[in-house]
Amino acid sequence: RAPPPPPPPPASPAASRPAPKPAACRVGSRGWSCAARCEAVLSDPEAAGPGSASAAAEPVQARPPGGSEDTEAAVARLIVEALLGAAASCRLDDVSYALHMEVLAALTVCLSAQLFSELSASVPLPTVTAALGAPPPLAEALVARLLKLYIDQPPRPANPEGRLLGSIGSMLWLPLQVIASFFRAQEPPVELADRSLQVLLLLTQHLPPALFPDPMLSNHFLAALRCVGDADSACGSGAEAEEGRARQGAGFSVRRLHDALCARLPEEATLVLLYLLLHGNRELLDHALSRSDPDALLLPLLRTLAGMLSPACRLRTSRVYMLLIILLMLSQDGGFVSTAHAVMLPTVPWFKERLLHDISVGSLLVVVLVRTTQYNLSRLQDLYVQTNCLAALANMAPCFKRIHPYAARSLVTLYDVLARRFQKLEARRAHASPVELADSEELSDEALGSAADFLRMALEVLNVALAAQAGLQQNEHLVYAILERQRVFAPLRGHELFWDLIENVFRVIDHFGAGLSGQGPASTKESPLQLDKDSDRRTPPLPTTARSSSGSDGVWSVDLVLAHIGEASRSWKADSLEHVPDPRFTYEQESAPEEFFTPYIWSLVRDRSGLVWDPLRVVLLAEELDDEPADALPALLQGVDVVEDVDEHATAPGPPA
Repeated sequence: RAPPPPPPPPASPAASRPAPKPAACRVGSRGWSCAARCEAVLSDPEAAGPGSASAAAEPVQARPPGGSEDTEAAVARLIVEALLGAAASCRLDDVSYALHMEVLAALTVCLSAQLFSELSASVPLPTVTAALGAPPPLAEALVARLLKLYIDQPPRPANPEGRLLGSIGSMLWLPLQVIASFFRAQEPPVELADRSLQVLLLLTQHLPPALFPDPMLSNHFLAALRCVGDADSACGSGAEAEEGRARQGAGFSVRRLHDALCARLPEEATLVLLYLLLHGNRELLDHALSRSDPDALLLPLLRTLAGMLSPACRLRTSRVYMLLIILLMLSQDGGFVSTAHAVMLPTVPWFKERLLHDISVGSLLVVVLVRTTQYNLSRLQDLYVQTNCLAALANMAPCFKRIHPYAARSLVTLYDVLARRFQKLEARRAHASPVELADSEELSDEALGSAADFLRMALEVLNVALAAQAGLQQNEHLVYAILERQRVFAPLRGHELFWDLIENVFRVIDHFGAGLSGQGPASTKESPLQLDKDSDRRTPPLPTTARSSSGSDGVWSVDLVLAHIGEASRSWKADSLEHVPDPRFTYEQESAPEEFFTPYIWSLVRDRSGLVWDPLRVVLLAEELDDEPADALPALLQGVDVVEDVDEHATAPGPPA
């Protein structure tokens, strides 16, 4: 007999691979091969050679070849490479919509390994290292794709199968849904644009020092976001080309990106994206500053900031930080501030403290910043919030133009609150014993120095506004507010720290206050606006409401006082004031921004991604500073015209990292 035929050779790994998927669900030219190589690496760790994984994502520490840690890193690189390639190149249609959702969810899960360890811990996180170490071409393609999905807002496709049955089922289910809506609040479903933004923020976070100790390494996703160019504009200059500002192949315009940001600004994730673009992307920053409708960007920010200070809102200090940083960056451009003062609003329905009519966007910005400063003084005691609010006001001061009466009075009230706070602290230090000075932090030299710095900043805002190029003819309401509350400047007129700035204020008072009692400007010796030694009142007092159409009876109406200020401004010379350097404040990012942004971004993803993590194992997210009680606000915040004593016994925490 002939010998039996030899058994067939075992099937090779290539022969056992699944057939390629249809074109609509392909993961790119390398996606399915990466998945096949994952199986090979799991079965044979030695098969993971130098060419089997992406060379851009190398392990952080050298590990022995063939070890379990090296195998985990190789598998992680292959999985993450497949997910990144699918998200960047897979075609989007009704069939692949669900695939995109699952790919982005899988990327979020891969990056979530960071939730279970501190930023300073040297725990190996292979999936995080592989994702943040992606090569630049892949990072650029993925950033452009995620931004395009965020701008386009693709809707969730309808199920084409069973539409009739689905309609009948929806009609039958509608009564139950209506009843259930009264008992529980249902969050809207997560859309593809939301998940794209979340993944974009996670990928553009700063590199954790524990995983990437080399300072020369950079996040290619963050660099790609900063270099995104405008597809509608012409090619930039040579210098811009060298910096990588003009990026080829962008499928969207900066104008559409700006409009999409403005449309979704109440969302915190959109707020973080706006910060990243304004801070790092020159194209979008220039476009936002050059637009003729600054209200499109400012009004959502101001409404959100003002709404967070209401008693019914639970305060998130991290969100306040982001809002104030963005406002500070926008206030650095004088043209943007001038345009904001030129845009008028007939009314502001969402501002509940007072009815505001015919107010400019710039004046509304002043009102909200002053209100935030007063809230911080009475409740938060946060030096970071205080500094940013006063810095933004100082940047805006040279561009004040036709400031609203309510905004003008709020600036004077802000000085009054800070002055009384400084005087009270100085008096307490003068009567305190050496033991109390040594043990009390609120009576320390640093506390007194901070109070003096904030008070001087408020005085600089008034001085720069009075000496602005626009002139006092266009800021007559600011002069009126100073004349009306001039007594608040007298106590510190001779103080060594503030005398120069307060002296400028009194020069304005002397010039514009002369003649308000029927006497001419020449009557300076017996001017009724001089300080009475026996009383803290001026004669005659300026009324806040018009009670007479003429000044013959000794009572001046508002219109007559404003007319007098307009006449006196013709003889006013700006060089009558002592020169005050124009204070300019710019935002500078902290040296370790990941300490703030990484936990903050992950808190947003945890709350709004639709994914669930075990809260007992999450260690990255610290206790949030959202424990502000929702009780009634003090009278200080019910209107900037009301001045109340500020609690001096609260300890001010340091600025955030």
